[in-house]
Amino acid sequence: MAQFYKELKELRLAKEISLEELETRTKINIKYLVAIEEGDFKILPVPYLRLFLRAYAIEIGGDADRALEQLDSFAGHTKPNLNTNNIKDEIKDEIQISKKLNINGLLSNTNLKLRKDIITVAILSILFIFSIIIIKKLSNETMPKPISTNEKNIRKVDLISEELLITNFTEDKFIEESLSIEPPFFLTLLSGSDIGVSIEQDTLEPYVKYLNPGTELNLKGFVSKSELLFTNTTKLRIRLNGVELNPIKNYPHPLRLIIRSSPSSFTAKLYKPIN
Repeated sequence: MAQFYKELKELRLAKEISLEELETRTKINIKYLVAIEEGDFKILPVPYLRLFLRAYAIEIGGDADRALEQLDSFAGHTKPNLNTNNIKDEIKDEIQISKKLNINGLLSNTNLKLRKDIITVAILSILFIFSIIIIKKLSNETMPKPISTNEKNIRKVDLISEELLITNFTEDKFIEESLSIEPPFFLTLLSGSDIGVSIEQDTLEPYVKYLNPGTELNLKGFVSKSELLFTNTTKLRIRLNGVELNPIKNYPHPLRLIIRSSPSSFTAKLYKPIN
């Protein structure tokens, strides 16, 4: 009977449970576990000793009640001779300490789970960021570089200024036609030769475009008025909302085109060089 603590140790070893593992599972300091296995029960007061012995026996799969009875016999006590008040106090102490140990274990497990969740989220976030970076890099490498207007359309002609138009050209022909289409207006220019054009549309700032053979240019939409001054319209097709303006194409000299919404119409002034 006096060797019961050795039997507990043998049972632990038979179950292949290390003291370190037992410490983790019971939350009992390993030095107290060693004291139990060596029969050194004077290290702790009786309430702690009984609680620790019970937890030890349960975790290794032993009989906790029998272990406590053997402890009482080993210490020279028997249950009938124990003072009732002492037993109650011991039970209260055991319950309080047990609750404390359970709470600590619960908090420990909760903190461990929380740490695992945080690590998992951090790893997934890093992988997500790296995936975005890789996708962007691959997209930039495979996407062809867009050709700018200046690269596509090379200036091969000089624009016609108002001063040059007045001094070197005279009006040759005037065309005016009504339109059966309503605003907003959208102009498309399809060029078969080198052409320069100055453009004014509604309240937009004036701008210029250079057209080379094969160029298709879709101008910004406008509502009230647009005025274009071409260096020529040779091999140029002009479409207004999909309708081709045939009367003004294939003119070899400067041409001014004005489109109005009220009334819906266009006028064209064709110029020829002064002899």
